[in-house]
Amino acid sequence: MSKTPTKIDSTHVFIPREITTPNKDQQGVSKAVFSHVSKLHGLLNDWIKMRDRGVRLCRAISALKLHECEDDYYPSQLKSLMESLLDALEGIKNIVDGVKILNNQLQALANLQPTDDPVISTWSVKRISDTVRKIYESLEKEYRLKQVITENVAHSRDEKLIEVYTSAWEFEAYFNIESNAYLFAEVGLAGVT
Repeated sequence: MSKTPTKIDSTHVFIPREITTPNKDQQGVSKAVFSHVSKLHGLLNDWIKMRDRGVRLCRAISALKLHECEDDYYPSQLKSLMESLLDALEGIKNIVDGVKILNNQLQALANLQPTDDPVISTWSVKRISDTVRKIYESLEKEYRLKQVITENVAHSRDEKLIEVYTSAWEFEAYFNIESNAYLFAEVGLAGVT
């Protein structure tokens, strides 16, 4: 005959699992925030590379316009330099778009995490989100400035104005990279240089 099953069958033991909520899923939020800060770090390193590329191109355009341009003549090399500068500007736009996405995602995480408990060492999600928002806003302003410079540098004939354009591309008026060093130090990343 068959054996009568006992109440406790050792092969099918049910252990209820606690459903995680945003307050209890601290580790998941920490991982997401760390991942976003790491991506931001990479994007800012790319920003520096694109800015440096644009500076080299602006200097080359400046030298070409100041020494080889006549009143009615534009050197043929100017076209390729301007196309490269437009490519650098497009790269900067892509970086700004990437930071915008990270900003939106961190804003959503800050809304999910209602407390100001730190998720990475001493920083709360809200504080990190506010810092990334400021970074995004300053990068957006820098992009718009570089866009104006790119649109006008090829048409300018004034030596001083060309030098202002080159300097404005190099020295960022709105974005201070050093002000964000604490955010990256908090997650153990080197500063952006």
